[in-house]
Amino acid sequence: MTTKRIQNKDGHQALKAKATRERIINAVVELINESGFSSASSTAIAKKAGITWGAVQHHFGNKEEILVAVMEMSRDVYFQSLTQADIHDGTLENRVSHFVDRVWEHYKSDLYFAFSEIVMATRGNDSKLPLRQIRVTNGLDEHLKRMVDIFEGYNVPQERLNEALRFTHRFLGGFALDRILEPGMPFEDIHIQRVKDQLLAIIHH
Repeated sequence: MTTKRIQNKDGHQALKAKATRERIINAVVELINESGFSSASSTAIAKKAGITWGAVQHHFGNKEEILVAVMEMSRDVYFQSLTQADIHDGTLENRVSHFVDRVWEHYKSDLYFAFSEIVMATRGNDSKLPLRQIRVTNGLDEHLKRMVDIFEGYNVPQERLNEALRFTHRFLGGFALDRILEPGMPFEDIHIQRVKDQLLAIIHH
């Protein structure tokens, strides 16, 4: 077998493995969103993903590794959304608006709902999951760096960006919990606009 053919085969297998891992992660997210954390049993995960539990273990080893992968995906998808071109363009008001929209999209997502359910179900001193390391706001230096990029040219002090970051996440994190209790989300647009106004005031202060 030629080197090129071996490389193509290896590349195909890598893509296939990646697709299977994503299918397993998506199965967990769907199960949690449909019926809560307790519904994501080993048997249910394998059935939802359309493979055997042995095949699941081949890719992740155990259930804890899958849960960590779900949480890491939630975090990584969010951080990636902050690199999209439109969030770095336009006036300060436009950038604030785009930033809040990205954060809110994150908190409204099925991925974040699964993330929050996993945190609540596995919290405690005996937790086997590295919850503090995975939490979005724990990577504060990286997060602030991205905010500096978003508001480049406006000379916003880092201390103010830090306050703006925490305010936005604390408010919208709570808002996301209320969304679970009241799915209709009355006054959603009004409240999101108030977050944008307050964030702009913090940055302008």
